[in-house]
Amino acid sequence: MPTPLLSRGELLLRLQETFRRYGYEGASLTRIAAATGLGKASLYHYFPNGKEQMAMAVIEDLRQWFDTNIFSPLESVHPPRQRIVSMLETLSRHYESGQAACLPGLFALTEERALFGETIAEFFARWVACLSQTLTDSGLARDIAQRRAHDGVERIQGALILSRAFADNRAFATMAAELPDQLLAGADRSTMWTSRTARFPFAPSAQAIPSRAG
Repeated sequence: MPTPLLSRGELLLRLQETFRRYGYEGASLTRIAAATGLGKASLYHYFPNGKEQMAMAVIEDLRQWFDTNIFSPLESVHPPRQRIVSMLETLSRHYESGQAACLPGLFALTEERALFGETIAEFFARWVACLSQTLTDSGLARDIAQRRAHDGVERIQGALILSRAFADNRAFATMAAELPDQLLAGADRSTMWTSRTARFPFAPSAQAIPSRAG
């Protein structure tokens, strides 16, 4: 068995960065080998089914990261506004204030949907469900909460696309500043955290905040 040069977490992170940068088709084994420092033989040792298995491992790692850092906090007992603001702060770090791609979203828009579509659909369905529960906890009717949660995830994804397209994080920062009030409009204020410190703290000119991307 080859001596591992990277921890599994570091290996998956480098694979994720490669898929984000080049897409699934563009992430050739040559590029993956260069990014990971592993030869093709070593890559096939760890991932016998090749690139498809690598991508699935990255998606699963991302799902676990979201479970811990996004989904579980949305299901917490904290006030709804606090949960939403915390989600947006975490997403800002994760996506480098909008400059890093959402890999499940990227794969959903390309031919890779045929390979990973079910897993990607489950990922976004869980996100919508957790955000919907937060909005229901705020006092909104379930049908309204579900619709707004769906719209909220759509807006996050759209802001990521625009921020990357224009190489400018203002679209993401503006979305993050406005989204809590939009999602919670008309909610029972007795259930919400109304302190002004709960407002998203990043101005539209905020710079990217580097972070391990999960």
